[in-house]
Amino acid sequence: MALLPPPLCGAVPAAGDYVAKPGDKVAARVKALEGDEQWILAEVVSYSHAANKYEVDDIDEEGKERHTLSRRRIIPLPQWKTNPETDPEALFHKEQLVLALYPQTTCFYRALIHAPPQRPQDDYSVLFEDTSYADGYSPPLNVAQRYVVACKETKKK
Repeated sequence: MALLPPPLCGAVPAAGDYVAKPGDKVAARVKALEGDEQWILAEVVSYSHAANKYEVDDIDEEGKERHTLSRRRIIPLPQWKTNPETDPEALFHKEQLVLALYPQTTCFYRALIHAPPQRPQDDYSVLFEDTSYADGYSPPLNVAQRYVVACKETKKK
């Protein structure tokens, strides 16, 4: 019986009752100034069981905003890299829709997996949704495993 990789290893999501700890990095869905929603890289400050809400700080130095967000607006980031040889089921697959941290930014965007890592230290190769390209996707970009999470949101109608 193969041991399943633990929650938060690669593509394995957190358990349903999981609460991210202070200092943990998460993807947080916040309202931007224009009223649009975006996923940002944030750090957990605290969690209130009573209110079922997180306090998180925007990682972006200039932003440094604190947000109070409900649990469903938080996606814990993976805490362990996946070893593709031993835990292939903990990897996102080619063409799977994910949220990935855009290189040199603190924002997560929807992307398709172009190629999963071949070794534990490898990055994912992803195609970001980008309307400025003819096919709607950017050229492949590398994103570290810890900054790729399952995309929760559905396509906008």
